[in-house]
Parts: sequence; C-alpha cells; structure tokens
Amino acid sequence: MPLIGQDHSGGGPPVNLPPGKAGLVVATIRVDGLVHGPDGMIAVVSNPQGRTYFLKTGDKLYDGSVEQITLEEVSFHESGQDAFGKPVEREVTKKLYPSSGEQQ
Repeated sequence: MPLIGQDHSGGGPPVNLPPGKAGLVVATIRVDGLVHGPDGMIAVVSNPQGRTYFLKTGDKLYDGSVEQITLEEVSFHESGQDAFGKPVEREVTKKLYPSSGEQQ
C-alpha cells in the first residue's frame, strides 16, 4: 500500500460509523451513569457528539463489546489493529467517577 497521499488523522475513530450502539468506539465513550435495572445493570454513556446510549452486558460496539457493569465502572473488551495491521485485543475499564489522572 502506498504511504504517500493517505490521510493519517492520528488514529482517531473512523468517519463513517454505523448508527446506534454499533457505532460507539470504546476509546471515545464517556460513562455518565450506572443504573440497576430489573434485568441487571445498565450503563448510561455518551459519545463525543453528546448523544446518550444505554448499554447492557454483552452489547456489541464498533470496536468491542460490554463485558461487565458494576455500580462503579464499566468493563469493555476492545479489539482492533495496531499500526502494522496485527490484531490487538485488550480490556478497558471506565469508571463513573475516575480519580485524578485516570481516563473517563
């Protein structure tokens, strides 16, 4: 693949994301609330555009899925590729009230 003339926008999220939960990118989600519902825990999250979504354990996102929701945090299984195209998977935990220096 040619390296010249390609858009290298810093590895941000893709531009053409599907609508709804399927278009949420784990790195850009902000946890706004955690609720105990009749069928288990529900995470209230928002994307950079300010849209609000309700996630449950097992929901599929653009680059991962919701693994676990507790009263304090949401755990995601994120999958993607590194700069060389090698598959990369990791666990990402986002807290409702992150302490200083932690990712929200």
